[in-house]
Amino acid sequence: MKARTLPILNAIGCIVLTGLIGIQWIKERSLNRELREQRTALAEARKQTAEETTKRTALERDIHVLKESIASSQQAAEATTKALAEKDQLAGQLQSDLDATRTQISAWETAIKERDERLKSLDADLTATRKRLDEAIERLKAASAR
Repeated sequence: MKARTLPILNAIGCIVLTGLIGIQWIKERSLNRELREQRTALAEARKQTAEETTKRTALERDIHVLKESIASSQQAAEATTKALAEKDQLAGQLQSDLDATRTQISAWETAIKERDERLKSLDADLTATRKRLDEAIERLKAASAR
């Protein structure tokens, strides 16, 4: 090899090495850009996951509150139904008591009318007896005066 070929080969080698370094640098830059994009996407995904976790927790809490509310509403409805049944039973009992009382009052009214009639009859008898007694007293006075 000639002394001139070696520097030319060396220069060509340097140019090739520079080209390889340039290509590798360009690839590294694109990989770095892609890595940054992936890290940004990962950060966004983590942020979205955290937001979704917060929403899920809030929704689970709301579901729990709704379940408790439904349970308390059902208990209140059962208690109300029970109280209503008791009041219906009481109303039926009061109605039967009222009917019995009305029947008793009717019987009493009839008994009072009969008593009043007997009293009038007895009063008439008493008046007649008194009249006879007065007449007898008058006869006795007249008989003793004679």
